[in-house]
Amino acid sequence: MNEEQYIKSILDIPKEVYMEDFTPMEERVKGTNIEEEFKKLKDKIGDKDFQKYFNRLIKIKKHEKDMMIITPKENHRAIIIREYFGLLKEIFDVANIIIIAQSI
Repeated sequence: MNEEQYIKSILDIPKEVYMEDFTPMEERVKGTNIEEEFKKLKDKIGDKDFQKYFNRLIKIKKHEKDMMIITPKENHRAIIIREYFGLLKEIFDVANIIIIAQSI
């Protein structure tokens, strides 16, 4: 395979594969069972930290007294645990929280 064929094979991406822009968590929780609590969290911690640590979350799910959060980075996970763990339990009225980092 020559260089031209190689480059064409790399760039020949099927139309079924596409990129989608990241949607902030605040928009994704609209209409869900945690929308009001998410707004309370924003009011409580302030817009700057909210945008940095919570609006960039990959996923946040709540089921009864359990919650799962997936962060984009390990340092975000560590800061959420250190600074906001108790507040999350209080605002979302949960007993158990699992926080996972998607990448290191």
